[in-house]
Amino acid sequence: MDWHRPRVRLLIVAGVAMLWMGAALGRLGYLQLFRYSEYLDRAERQQQRTVEVSPHRGVIYDRNLHELAMSISVDSCFAIPSEISDPDMVARLLSPALNMTADEVSAKLATSSSFVWIARKLPPEQADRIKEMNFRGIYFIKERKRFYPKRELAAADLGYVDLDEKGSGGIEYALDSQIRGRPGRMMVLTDAHQRWYQDSTEQGAQAGSSVVLTIDQNIQFIAEKELSAAIDQTRAKAGTIVVEDTNSGEILGMASWPTFNPNDAKDAPAESRMNRAIGALYEPGSVFKVVTLAAAIDQGITQPDEVVDCQMGSIYLAGRRIHDWHPFGLMTVADILAHSSDVGTIKIGLRLGAPKFYDYIRAFGFGATTGVDLPGENRGLLRRLDNWTAISIGSISMGQEVGVTAMQLISAVNAIADGGFWVRPHVVRGLRHD
Repeated sequence: MDWHRPRVRLLIVAGVAMLWMGAALGRLGYLQLFRYSEYLDRAERQQQRTVEVSPHRGVIYDRNLHELAMSISVDSCFAIPSEISDPDMVARLLSPALNMTADEVSAKLATSSSFVWIARKLPPEQADRIKEMNFRGIYFIKERKRFYPKRELAAADLGYVDLDEKGSGGIEYALDSQIRGRPGRMMVLTDAHQRWYQDSTEQGAQAGSSVVLTIDQNIQFIAEKELSAAIDQTRAKAGTIVVEDTNSGEILGMASWPTFNPNDAKDAPAESRMNRAIGALYEPGSVFKVVTLAAAIDQGITQPDEVVDCQMGSIYLAGRRIHDWHPFGLMTVADILAHSSDVGTIKIGLRLGAPKFYDYIRAFGFGATTGVDLPGENRGLLRRLDNWTAISIGSISMGQEVGVTAMQLISAVNAIADGGFWVRPHVVRGLRHD
């Protein structure tokens, strides 16, 4: 064969070209048919990043539909570090507006080339300062932030949320799964040069249910005002007030001191965030005499008009002398309660007997949680009957050697006011979809 003839050379070139094209088409077909999913996943990982955006929590209302907690739209700042030509300069200029050091901002920018959060849920004035700088690679998206328009009002009852809008304490925690809703997702897309060019919030974000409380914001305000005045007058370190509807068990007001602003909960000490109505224990003292005398009257051991010798304010019990606050003599049972005689109450408690007295204490709800629909309830302190000492019946008759919560005590007194029916206290009236 004459290799120098043009026709032969043309056939050789055509054959090589066809072999090359066949190999290329075969390779492309292999990649498209057999490796498509693998390379698509690689491309998406390189070009896309999905970021969760805070959900829209439901509103918390008082009983008259006044808003106590809501979600508002705020700016969150993020960066695409690959678009920033001088990260050190940007960090230095951004740091005063972010209330951070330049090193802290630089550390954030160094964590990724495609997407980093700079600061989330910024106050409007802070976001505006950053926007005015107009840095390339610094962007903003809208997120939801929890806002408590009444500030400290009912703070311990409402609770608060963390940065990711998850409930922490109070109703926010107790009903978090219903209130929180479903978060949205922002997709960050980048080109081959790692430049951000599009963002969108995926459909699928779903607002949470709203909650209507039994609390009346006006009663709550009065309760907190009076509690604050009592704290100032007595110089007490802590206190609580509970206002309950006798028939329904609805809590109309529940105040705690010290308190906090749930808009800045992270800066508040733990003792300020505590709901003392359900979490703090104390010896009830003379208020507990209502339980002692009610049990004795219910058992037919005494009557309100029975006259009892209070022995001029002194009694011996298990070798220990107990004094009244005043040397009372003969008094009716009604007057024993009205004038808070320790001696008279102890004498009636002794007639009732420890086993029967213990049963009544339990029946009134002490030593167990009330079941109020709030987290963190304390069950109180009531020793088992076989752990009582010889003096325990006297001490407990006048409200010592027992630890109770304000919620337990108001529920017990409410049972007396309601004709002997114990009603579970509650603060949630219902859920609604706005």
